[in-house]
Amino acid sequence: MPSRSLSSYVLLAANLVPLIGVIFYGWDTVLVLALFWIENLIIGLFNVLKMAVLTVYHKDGSGIFLCAFFVVHYGVFCSAHGLLLSDILNFPVIDVSEGFAVYFKTFGSLFLSGAAVLASFVQAFSPFIYLGISALFLSHIVSFIENFILRGEIFDLKANNLIMRPYPQIFIMHVGLLLGAVALQRLGSPVWLLAIIVVAKIVVDSMLFRKRRTTTKGMRVLAKDN
Repeated sequence: MPSRSLSSYVLLAANLVPLIGVIFYGWDTVLVLALFWIENLIIGLFNVLKMAVLTVYHKDGSGIFLCAFFVVHYGVFCSAHGLLLSDILNFPVIDVSEGFAVYFKTFGSLFLSGAAVLASFVQAFSPFIYLGISALFLSHIVSFIENFILRGEIFDLKANNLIMRPYPQIFIMHVGLLLGAVALQRLGSPVWLLAIIVVAKIVVDSMLFRKRRTTTKGMRVLAKDN
């Protein structure tokens, strides 16, 4: 079993921010679920950053295509989920269609809609949501430095090893967010249920973190053998 690392403790601390917010500061359903959705974007941002670094380090031209494909596929997935989540929560989203009328007639409309959801969440819940976002960013920065750089993932992995990495975590998170949104809307956002959702996320994140470290070790061994 992998030993505890600094990044695992920082991840736990980052997840405690919304729990403290729910219990002591009255954070509501939309704020908590918005923060969890935004975490998906942060996960994708750091994953494409790793892919780009690996592409440059290994001088692998195919990595450029993989990075572009990941941005498009992951971006569409998260944007669609954000729109669905805001609809379930009856959360008003900024209308950007008028300012970007030309782009809304193209494939980029879904990305702009996702950006509108993000802007709406941040606008509605600032400055509190910045605390959660900052904690999550710090967690992923520590993980990037500790696991990707210091533990040597950068030397042994390639961009194609990472293109599917975020999906198991965000799939669980997306399903949990939608189910949680429905339950909280019907039950009136009781504090105890919000707390249970946050605790459940902490447990799932910890399990996936350990599994990801174990899987990465196996991928590194395979890369060395090849």
